[in-house]
Amino acid sequence: MGRKIDMKKIEDITKCQVTFSKRRGSLMKKASEISICCDIDVAFVVFSPSGRVSKFCNQKRIEDVLTKYVNLSADKRLR
Repeated sequence: MGRKIDMKKIEDITKCQVTFSKRRGSLMKKASEISICCDIDVAFVVFSPSGRVSKFCNQKRIEDVLTKYVNLSADKRLR
């Protein structure tokens, strides 16, 4: 098993950016894996501490998945 890490904000900007960079790759890999294994639509959008955007989508256009989400009724979006 991995070691336990206290979940708290990383105050040091350099450490924060390094941690974000490492974890972003892992999250994108997991998003890809679940989209393949479960045959589901996935849209993953994240903004770095410096404001750069990273995204993953298993469809050709992320806009298609986001439109699908926006077109859901409010009660279905909140579940």
